[in-house]
Amino acid sequence: MKKFYQWADKIGALLQVLSLICISLLGLALIYFMVDELITVVKISTVTTATNYYLLLEGVVTFFLFFEFVAMVINILRNGGHISVNFLLGLGITALVRWLITEHEKSLDDLIVSLAVLALVGSTILLAKFVHED
Repeated sequence: MKKFYQWADKIGALLQVLSLICISLLGLALIYFMVDELITVVKISTVTTATNYYLLLEGVVTFFLFFEFVAMVINILRNGGHISVNFLLGLGITALVRWLITEHEKSLDDLIVSLAVLALVGSTILLAKFVHED
């Protein structure tokens, strides 16, 4: 049985290394797409028309989505394949606030998303108060 556990530990370590390599490759791909989106935003910003305003806003939002995913990959790599709950709560808050900024057609949807932001902020406060991460 001891050999089985040694073998399982080696396989687990190999899978963790492969996982970190794949996450690193994902991070590099995200950086490529983020730079590509930045170039697109700069090109759109040089031409001023009414329709380009919406394209520019969409490009900026997409750029920040890539930026947040790259930040998540960095966080995962720094923590050896793990991600903190606090980081995920902050990511959710920023995503919902970005949605509130760009999409505000229905008042009920805005209210529901605002309540979700409030719940996430409350969760962040409770996490900071009662759970101490080392």
